[in-house]
Amino acid sequence: MNMDRYKILVGGEVVESIDRYTSSFDFDKPIAKYAAKVMLIHVANLVKKGVLEKSAAEPIIRELLEVVESDGEKLYQWTKEKKRMFEDVFEALELYLYDVVGPSAGYIATGRSRNDHVAAALRLYLRESVLSMLRKLIQLRRILLEKAVEYKDTVFPFYTHTQLAQCGSASLYFLTYEQSLADIFKVFEIALSLLNQNPLGSGASAGAMLPVDLDIVSRGLCLSVDPLPPYYSTGSRLFLLYLLSILSLLMAEIGRLVEDFMLFANAFPQGLEIPRHHISTSSIMPHKRNLVTLEIARAKVSRVLGLFAGSIAIYKSLPYGYNLDFQELNSMTFEILKDVDETLDVVKDFIAGLKLSSEGIKKYLEGKPCWSSDLIEYIAISSKKPVRELYAELARALQHYFSGDSEPLKNFLARYGLSEENLSSIHKLRPFEKILDDVIDRSLSRLSSDEGRVEQLFKVLSSCNEMLIKDIKQL
Repeated sequence: MNMDRYKILVGGEVVESIDRYTSSFDFDKPIAKYAAKVMLIHVANLVKKGVLEKSAAEPIIRELLEVVESDGEKLYQWTKEKKRMFEDVFEALELYLYDVVGPSAGYIATGRSRNDHVAAALRLYLRESVLSMLRKLIQLRRILLEKAVEYKDTVFPFYTHTQLAQCGSASLYFLTYEQSLADIFKVFEIALSLLNQNPLGSGASAGAMLPVDLDIVSRGLCLSVDPLPPYYSTGSRLFLLYLLSILSLLMAEIGRLVEDFMLFANAFPQGLEIPRHHISTSSIMPHKRNLVTLEIARAKVSRVLGLFAGSIAIYKSLPYGYNLDFQELNSMTFEILKDVDETLDVVKDFIAGLKLSSEGIKKYLEGKPCWSSDLIEYIAISSKKPVRELYAELARALQHYFSGDSEPLKNFLARYGLSEENLSSIHKLRPFEKILDDVIDRSLSRLSSDEGRVEQLFKVLSSCNEMLIKDIKQL
């Protein structure tokens, strides 16, 4: 049996260069195992519906299980031995079964299409990828919270318009990114709900004739028992694009963190101790200390955003129903997942090894009135004077201060019972600074809850894998 025969039968022609252009087989490998899992469920359904005899199904099941256990390697090794091209992993899998099992493999085309099977296999692959990524996201959040605890008493600069604006506890900085990642975590959970949808039984577009045993699908693949409209199942990639949008948001936040440390490393290098393995020097300028890992991370962020934009551009103009354009989305998705996964590892390692120097940061802040807004508000509240009046008064004093004359500032402070010694700690009077311990505790509790849900989902998937094998053996 050769799929080229079908192409010729409908008036097509086999041209290797053209077939190679349209083939996705080389980059389909990440979903090979999941394609075999979906096929296993399909074979079980064929047996239950009386389409395929159990004795004929057994060798098919045995081969599919070996493909799953080898993470698809057995299938790809077979294709190397055959030295021929395949349109995609689903065509290769069907021909592999036909080659090693014989004509009984021809029954597996009943009640299925590559269109609904790829929608299912992608969901299984993406779901496991997302859960693994959420573990890393939780690890990064934990590292950020550990830094928030460690540097609670360290004064840190905060910026607007890339200029020094205020000072406060360094905890605020680390809590900011942990909160951002916690919010992104919530959206990932919505993405997981879309990945649990069940597209099987949808056929090519409007449905297959053979009913699907939804209980088997639910138990073995952890997909919903609620069927989707067939045209939506095969013609939509919202589940994929929604996930890519979240990954893009995650990388955008990581990109901002990376830019922060590019700024910090130039503004107050004496205040940071950066892990040495994240730094390289120039081949001809030995004084240079380049944040090479963050530079690559910055490029990866841009690459992911570009790939996502390309994915949306591919999708937006397609008429409804399955189109081969979809397979290009798959390869872009695999690239995005790889870049995000690797970047998370690098950023985790960077933040874990980062140390702040309280003295170095204080030296950077000398002579910089990052306390100005706090001072105005404090005096306005305590003396019941208008903020704008105090603003103008302090602005005039600061003009002299920047010119080297500190007397007007001292006089301004003295009028309200203050001195320059009060300025470095005035930020501690802010309400949020006073509840930092409570905020950190709540964040740790939220993190623990999120981690528990992820680990529970891993257990559920493991249970489904066990049920898949059990159901197959009990046919």
